[in-house]
Amino acid sequence: MSVELLDDEPELLRDFSILRSQDPIEARNVMRRYGVEVIAPDSEGFFVRTNLAELPHVGLYFAGNATPTKVLVPERSVALVHVCLHGHARLTSGSHRLEFTEGAAFVCSPGRRVQLDLSENFRQLVLRIPQQTLERTMASLIGFTPHRQIVFEPAIANNDPRYLGFRDLLKLLASRLDPAFSAWPKKLLLQLEQACITSLLCCSRHNLVHLLDVPDRESTPSWLLRAEHYAETRCESDITADDLAAAAGVSVSTLTRAFIKHRGHSPAALIKRVRLSRAKQLIETGAATTVVGVALRCGFANPSRFAKDYREAFGESPTETLRRRRPQG
Repeated sequence: MSVELLDDEPELLRDFSILRSQDPIEARNVMRRYGVEVIAPDSEGFFVRTNLAELPHVGLYFAGNATPTKVLVPERSVALVHVCLHGHARLTSGSHRLEFTEGAAFVCSPGRRVQLDLSENFRQLVLRIPQQTLERTMASLIGFTPHRQIVFEPAIANNDPRYLGFRDLLKLLASRLDPAFSAWPKKLLLQLEQACITSLLCCSRHNLVHLLDVPDRESTPSWLLRAEHYAETRCESDITADDLAAAAGVSVSTLTRAFIKHRGHSPAALIKRVRLSRAKQLIETGAATTVVGVALRCGFANPSRFAKDYREAFGESPTETLRRRRPQG
């Protein structure tokens, strides 16, 4: 019964079918070609279908399964955005273990291994974005190429208007495609897929989102953002305001004026902040085991001064953070 319901229901991307099968082995072999492993715990009543439209820069899937199915996504240089259309799913990746239901979406970051446990009669729309395409889009939005690889938090707030706009745009694109791509002129199709990527970057949470969500983003020079990013990616190096100015391509005086105007502090204050944040991260993750060691590693030659600055920044001494991190015997 579930097979018939799943097979008869109108679907997106109908003309782009790559798989429609009641054979778990066939499904596994076909989907391996696309870089994922499909496992059916129970072959009785099994049915899966997958449609794939290969656009100029992204791939757009519609997929459905009749029985509970497990999908293993290995480490790959692509991001996968899953929009749940029906049913529910569980995502497991590292320490993340999240549940998703109809209308919600989640992101599998490039270079992350993920396990998806899909419910019966689960249907989804999946956007596949190569890592290089993500990086090019991010660079075009902020005016420079970030030094860090983008890493998404898996969950997307499904009540955020920006996410709802992204979801509607994705559904619109999927519902209007045909094999000849005649519904959209090529130039418009390029703009639509670019809009989907940009919308994703703006509606999701990731380690580079602060470069997009600056309150006065329109008036903030891109070279100032580049200087900030330079400082954040070299927080264990002996950098100065001169280095930030060189990275930004402006004079130290121009950089200082811009920091005071747009951030309310000096470049030197930024350097101290990112070093202190890095020190706290090293202590909390167990990567540093002594206060003197973390102080020297993060560019603080005077441990006493480091401890004072640390307390002012975080409300506790580095020793207290270290003690809290260590298991109590």
